[in-house]
Amino acid sequence: MYSGIQKIEEIIDYIENHLTSEIDYEELALRMTLSVYEFRRIFSFIVGVPISEYIRKRKLSLAACDIITNPRASIHEISKKYGYSTLASFSKAFNEYHGFSPTVCQKESPEILLFPRPKFEWTVKSTEKLSFQIVNDVAFGIKGYCAYSDQTDTCCCEEVWNDFYESGADKALSGDTLYVSYHNEKGKVKCYIGERISAADALPCTDVIPKCQWLTVKMNTTDDEIINQKYNVILYDILPSTGLKRRIDLPTVEVFPLDMTEENFEWEIRIPIEKE
Repeated sequence: MYSGIQKIEEIIDYIENHLTSEIDYEELALRMTLSVYEFRRIFSFIVGVPISEYIRKRKLSLAACDIITNPRASIHEISKKYGYSTLASFSKAFNEYHGFSPTVCQKESPEILLFPRPKFEWTVKSTEKLSFQIVNDVAFGIKGYCAYSDQTDTCCCEEVWNDFYESGADKALSGDTLYVSYHNEKGKVKCYIGERISAADALPCTDVIPKCQWLTVKMNTTDDEIINQKYNVILYDILPSTGLKRRIDLPTVEVFPLDMTEENFEWEIRIPIEKE
């Protein structure tokens, strides 16, 4: 069975070989046959840090090594090498991470803070029961609010959710259920949050989800670490064990109660599936 850890190891290899180039999250996700939204959750669960944070810290670690090992190097050229558009933005990021400026690093060779490449240990897990449903659903639309989660966000779509509530978009919805979809959009995640409507009533700003079969898992927590782990279980335990695979042409969908004030409220993760 081709596990998530094996695939993440390949992704880490790719990132390490392209730290001086622009890294497209959508390309990384496609290498794992995932959506960008799922990829970001799986990466955070397996590696322990969000993908954007991993790349940033690796770049700043290697930049410090470049400065110390070559005292005559141009700090400006090193900043450009690791993708910083200005020397000021590089110096600020460098100082926030290491605690001193690139100039001090070059002149004094202090101890630097290295963020290492992760190492993975293989373990054999005992078999446990995994609960899920297969749901056949008709085409439907999601009407409400739409915005983008930037690939540099540490928590995918968190700002979109904040804007959804701050804008009052939740007050304009009818019914008691929220549907949310997450689409790949040039390395970003395009998030739709709203009410379910008939596909026939869809407007231009509505996300239309085609008729599909969904693998559905119920949740009773909003803890990101637990949710990331659950996505890993769905995609790398449940699907391979059932002879099913994720449809990469459709988005992940999550279903919530409109009122989330109740403790341990129930919500669903829905993964679009088809037979291997």
